[in-house]
Amino acid sequence: AMNPVFRLRTPELDAKMVADAKQAGFVGIKGHRIVGGIRVSMYNAISVDQVGQFVDWAKKFAKANG
Repeated sequence: AMNPVFRLRTPELDAKMVADAKQAGFVGIKGHRIVGGIRVSMYNAISVDQVGQFVDWAKKFAKANG
């Protein structure tokens, strides 16, 4: 299992990523309730293809949101 954790430039952009990800079908990426940020959990049940789909989506999000 692996849980990469990261933050975007602002808490508002973190929140936008969480909301946009949910609309794209990626749920549960909101970080710690106190610390915030983004936390992407990749456990054994997640395939390499599913990880790739999220990475592709995240690249598009980054491009669209600078």
